[in-house]
Amino acid sequence: MVIIVLLFARVGQLMETKGNSLSFAWAESNFFGFPAIFACVSALCVFGWTKNGFIPKFIQKLARVRMLRLESNSKLDSYRLMQVLALIFSIPWLLAMMSWIVYNFTHNKIYYGGEDTNIFFRVILVVSNFYIWYISTICLAIYVLVILAVTREVDYFNQELKRAKEDRLLKNIGALEKFDFRQNQILEMILLANGSLSSFSTFAPLFLFYALANGVYLTSFMDSVPLFYFVILMFNLAAVIIYNAFILFPTCALQEHLTATNVILINNDEFECSKDPIVYQTYRIMVDRLQKVDTRMAVIGAFPITRNFLAAASFIVPNLGFLLAMVKKVLIANGGHV
Repeated sequence: MVIIVLLFARVGQLMETKGNSLSFAWAESNFFGFPAIFACVSALCVFGWTKNGFIPKFIQKLARVRMLRLESNSKLDSYRLMQVLALIFSIPWLLAMMSWIVYNFTHNKIYYGGEDTNIFFRVILVVSNFYIWYISTICLAIYVLVILAVTREVDYFNQELKRAKEDRLLKNIGALEKFDFRQNQILEMILLANGSLSSFSTFAPLFLFYALANGVYLTSFMDSVPLFYFVILMFNLAAVIIYNAFILFPTCALQEHLTATNVILINNDEFECSKDPIVYQTYRIMVDRLQKVDTRMAVIGAFPITRNFLAAASFIVPNLGFLLAMVKKVLIANGGHV
């Protein structure tokens, strides 16, 4: 908890700026300050997941779901490739986080657009950036691996359900009940995962979206900063976009697979022709369960992370940065300054 308190103190230091609104110093402070808040969210999430024993509970639930597969699939249970990819992608994330703070350290500043800062605070920020890289990487790796594990089970469930549909086996009450019970266990696993992971997906994308908008606005200062530092800023902007994508895309993919399950069940004429009331009742339970159980996670609890949300955010957030750049140009053209 002491580390988390220090991280929040770091946020105060990074968000402090003496620049005017829409100035380079103001935008730079926002660009690096909001991800600092996201780093606190990452630390709180890892602390909460560890304290509540989320990972052991999830692994136990996942093992039960795996036992319900009609056919075993060892390849589905291997995450070695994902672990290697996580390690590889963590390196550019480290370079991005350390590049701007080291560059400004050599110029006796925290921000390029800020004032000279005491070396003690600069050293503390350099060290803390390394810790933030570590905790944010761990947090994202846990988040993605859990979502991936759930998505794999839903996808494999869909594959076996589709095969059973094509072989017209679902009118057999024994086969259908197996899918019914398995679907219920999968949804329980999703709700267990969402109960813990939503603490990350609720706030982390929000602060990264703030950083994205300010990063896009910083492109309007290309002629005001050294080229090398501008490249560092754009590298960090790319890192923010990619990190946010790793949060949002897997979550969207899970929802798409759940939608596919619904389509497979609804577009099935076996049940319409079934004369067995138990078969039809079980079928209706499966459809209703899928439609009534809310498996979505939402940003700030208001915007469910779906394909439509991702498309809208990808359009709106960057354009907020361009809008700020237009406002700046209008102010300057009318004799104002930023």
